[in-house]
Amino acid sequence: MGRIYLIMLALFLIFYLVESAIPQNNFEPKDEYLEYHAFWGFINLGSIKIWNETNNGYIKSRFQLDSNPWLFFINLHYGFESEFRIDSLLDAKFLIYETKKGREIVTVFEKKNDKIVAIQKDLKTGEIIEVIEKNTRSFYNGITAFFLTRRLLGANLNSVIPVLIQLDVKNVEVSFPPENTTVKFLNSYVNVKKVKGFIPFITEEIAGVTGDFIAYYSDDSARIPIRAYFKTSIGNVKVELVKWERQNWKPVHLADKNKK
Repeated sequence: MGRIYLIMLALFLIFYLVESAIPQNNFEPKDEYLEYHAFWGFINLGSIKIWNETNNGYIKSRFQLDSNPWLFFINLHYGFESEFRIDSLLDAKFLIYETKKGREIVTVFEKKNDKIVAIQKDLKTGEIIEVIEKNTRSFYNGITAFFLTRRLLGANLNSVIPVLIQLDVKNVEVSFPPENTTVKFLNSYVNVKKVKGFIPFITEEIAGVTGDFIAYYSDDSARIPIRAYFKTSIGNVKVELVKWERQNWKPVHLADKNKK
């Protein structure tokens, strides 16, 4: 059932633009906690929890993906970490935590010159299990891609994005329309901006994710993703915000609850 984990992760693995060309918007990074649930139809596949800590332009970000414990046929638990400057998102170190056959391990992905180096270690003993190197180009990992989309929201740009997927860097087409729109959230309507894109290939690395995708972000300085939809080999998947902690933030609801 590793495909389910990859479907949940795929939301965060689909964005890029050359950093020197990134326009400025009013995105303001702050300490925050965000929690999302992933749905395949009415089935809750599991949760995505995000902790972001900021310190003088640096961000330490941690993602935790857990399958729904009520789904007896899935037992997935993965952690992800990355630390970077908000104005320097390319080629950041990326860590993946998992348990294999009762053994807790971490895999560290790091770009060194023109190579991507992946080192897998036993968390308790420090033993190096495996080292893999491969030629690569510059990339965004899943966490820095998440922050890039928040920076580019509403920028009126069309981009081609190189994203690190395991040891490969693959391109995805993404657009950032300037228009505002609304989505229904918590029984009301909220102001959002959207990100649209197209994955022009089919890949088993992200569970057969392909074709069009769309995500909606809060239209304010927090730029918090509210909801996203994308296609996978098992069907359409929705990911939606269910909990959050961020100082002085809540979704901007419209007075007209009947707006469509």
